[in-house]
Amino acid sequence: MTQQAMPNPIEIYEAAVKQARKTIAAVKPSQLSQPTPCAYWTVQGLVAHMVQAPVAFAEFLEKGTPPVPGVQARDASAQAFDAATAKALAAAKAPGALAKKATTPAGEMTAGQFMMLVASDLCVHTWDLAKATGQDAKLDPKMVETSYAVFSPIAQFARQAGAFGPEVKVAASAGGQDKLLGVTGRRP
Repeated sequence: MTQQAMPNPIEIYEAAVKQARKTIAAVKPSQLSQPTPCAYWTVQGLVAHMVQAPVAFAEFLEKGTPPVPGVQARDASAQAFDAATAKALAAAKAPGALAKKATTPAGEMTAGQFMMLVASDLCVHTWDLAKATGQDAKLDPKMVETSYAVFSPIAQFARQAGAFGPEVKVAASAGGQDKLLGVTGRRP
């Protein structure tokens, strides 16, 4: 992921948040204990992760604290998601914030590059959540394209780190969403 080819991280993140918010808001309380395509998370655990990621990103921007993989938020609600993503966006919009560099689990990168990872993670987990709760799992094509561009170069590292399952091979003629899901270890 090069700085030159990277789209506007704030716009991409806002699109990912909009897509995820709709899916999170439609989760019923009776679905919270259901499994998801992420074998180690229930619906509630997945939403808690989707809340924690922007919290960690905001802390990274505000305090320089590197994210700790696997940490989940205590509150897995749409309101907690709104608060966390608003805080992350406010921190990202501060002058010079996206140019900051830090070491993350994926190596040294700028905050703008890290924001693209957070947005892409949110995109894929929106699909996970939609599948787990019987919602429409069609993702925004622009988000799919961006997320694939972010994840495909680091997929092997992500598999080794346990963030992605084994790659699921899809046909060369498969659409972008299927390619994204396959590279992140999900069965389209």
